[in-house]
Amino acid sequence: MTLTFTYAGSVTQYKGSTIRESVDIPFEDERERSGNRNWIAGLRTEGDIDDPEGQRLTVQFQSLGASEESAVAVSFLSSGWSERNYVLIPGAVYAGNRFEVRELSYAPCWSRIDDHGPNVPNLITDVPRLADRAGETSAIHLLTGDAATPAVGIMDKESNTGWLFITEQGTALGDNSIHVEESVDRSFVRISFQAPGVRPSAKYEMATTKVPSTDRGHDFTAGETVTIRCRIYRFSCPSIQALFDKFAAVRQQGQSAAELAQSLPFSAAWGTQERKYNEMNWNAELGYYAVGTIDMKHQDWQVGWVGGGMSSLALLLEGSELSISRAIATLHFLFSSQTASGFFHGVCYQGEFYGDEFNDDPARKHPEQWHILRKSADALYFIMKHLLALEQIRPDFVIPAEWLDGTRRLADAFVRLWHQYGQFGQWVHTGTGDLIIGGSAGGGIAPAGLALCGRYFDEPSYTACAELSARYYYERFTTKGITTGGPGEILQSPDSESAFALLESYMVLYETSGDGEWLRMAEEAALQAMTWCVSYDFSFPAGSTFERLGMQTTGSVIANVQNKHSAPGICTLSGDSLLKLYRATGNKRYAELLREIAGNLPQYLSREDRPIRGWEGWDMPPGYMSERVNMSDWEGQGNVGEVIPYSCWCEVSLMLTYAEVPGIYVNTTTGMVTVIDQVECRLEQTEGVLAMTNPSAFPAEVKLLAESEEEAALPLGACGHLQWKRITIKPGETVRIAI
Repeated sequence: MTLTFTYAGSVTQYKGSTIRESVDIPFEDERERSGNRNWIAGLRTEGDIDDPEGQRLTVQFQSLGASEESAVAVSFLSSGWSERNYVLIPGAVYAGNRFEVRELSYAPCWSRIDDHGPNVPNLITDVPRLADRAGETSAIHLLTGDAATPAVGIMDKESNTGWLFITEQGTALGDNSIHVEESVDRSFVRISFQAPGVRPSAKYEMATTKVPSTDRGHDFTAGETVTIRCRIYRFSCPSIQALFDKFAAVRQQGQSAAELAQSLPFSAAWGTQERKYNEMNWNAELGYYAVGTIDMKHQDWQVGWVGGGMSSLALLLEGSELSISRAIATLHFLFSSQTASGFFHGVCYQGEFYGDEFNDDPARKHPEQWHILRKSADALYFIMKHLLALEQIRPDFVIPAEWLDGTRRLADAFVRLWHQYGQFGQWVHTGTGDLIIGGSAGGGIAPAGLALCGRYFDEPSYTACAELSARYYYERFTTKGITTGGPGEILQSPDSESAFALLESYMVLYETSGDGEWLRMAEEAALQAMTWCVSYDFSFPAGSTFERLGMQTTGSVIANVQNKHSAPGICTLSGDSLLKLYRATGNKRYAELLREIAGNLPQYLSREDRPIRGWEGWDMPPGYMSERVNMSDWEGQGNVGEVIPYSCWCEVSLMLTYAEVPGIYVNTTTGMVTVIDQVECRLEQTEGVLAMTNPSAFPAEVKLLAESEEEAALPLGACGHLQWKRITIKPGETVRIAI
């Protein structure tokens, strides 16, 4: 790859979303005339591409005459390109999304295709991507709302050089667009940012890139101007991880510190959620907390993933006696759903167990026996967290023998799977435990569960399997900058859920072993997970629900490259692994990311005094949260800033956040204060006095973790949060305590 990038301004004229004419415009206010179009472009640069601050590039275009349906662009051109180069668009494209494709309507089902077995290729659906075969047209056209950060990153594998190009959401003309276009022979690439954003012929919607684009250029009048700004970085990049390292350092450069959305304290949100779960999610007939509230198959019971056997942990830790008794009943139900293989039935609806496959065709192979391995992996980890918590908060409670036996049977199923296949795969046969679909990082949290099992049962085989499988995930996925297959309905598209699952596993292994090897892996996983987290506050369309409510997107997490919405929180975790990573490393970046993810969660909670209206026209009841933070038009332009009005897994993420994440963290050695809850804090001049003010209209019970750096070096463990102080603060009150 030749390291001579040329900045080229261009004006493109569109007609019916098809490029009619494209004209390159030299900078330095030189004029270019084409037909009846006259343009000038002025360039201003600050800094240097090789400097840590990068180069700030500002290009102002001015139309000297009328120009209909036109767009302006800043392009970066390079020859000496190779399809081996790693291409990143955060939250949208990983390794160019250059994988084998199967064109399936939503929900894409493995039983509709012939690719089965342990060694299936990494398959994705029809998502925006660069071509994986020579000779094919290869281009990605996205709007900035498709990305967690409007940026393109490149690792040139031949020269070990990295490049980052970062722009803004848009201009007065609307959102910008992002384009990566390769020549047919893959020797040349053009990276462009365009205003207004126009995808030239087709756009992406649910699992297809073949929807005709309705984007249009702007009708410029004489004298009208538009400005595109971007930042450019060039840096040494000997590994794919070095690209993620650099991105983490600059993703928010030039932005002011993110302010948390004004909302309600975690404790007030908890009260609303606990009431909702006991009134609407409790299945009295079968005795478990359902994952949703609607009478439909996938809203009744699903183990793991979307919250089954996970919400019960938060309710066990923070709930009333009623909630605790029901959490325990949920575990009883969970173990009653265990199969002979040791894994679980994935779905229960109206008392009948079902497989996880979304295809109901009776001719499919293994009818009703498809099981998403990630679900049982989640179950193993959360069962262990339940058991460890019960020892602490209910020391007189006798763990039922069938729970202990069932936990070991589940762990044994993972060990057996590992020894037989050298991987956990993505889908297994519920009844036999055999692998149906291999590959993916979908089971990435299994090492965390096995590591806890190894310690709890004093069983070396579980610990050994945890370590071997975690190293496999690290070599196969983390080092390659690709985490795939966490959700069950995306084939093996890159996703955020498996990225955060691997972070969880590496941190648990670090805390249970003390081996710094795992800490290094956890840091790499954390920075990859960060790319899925929205780095700025998206401007929603005027009049949309999220615009009217003042929703702030910083810290929301994009789901995957197929389902192109961001979401409140991590599916389905509290993010406490980031706290543990910060404690172990002292790197403030992890504490700040946790603050952005967790601190902005309560704004998405529908409540009586601030209901959130769904796109079907009715207000969600108090306690509902929708997973949709739609910055992308993947569900249609009209649904940007709108939500599907369903009770959803992100409610569990908020409940777990209150249970496992401190509202205030204080490093008493440095005096650093990290505020995650809806309170204001300051360390007063009087040494060791922390002043906390509750500016909200709700009473707050805030959890405080204050510790020295020496104390922070000690593992927090699965239940360290049970020891944190709780401070009650009335609305408008200021409380001072010694720390």
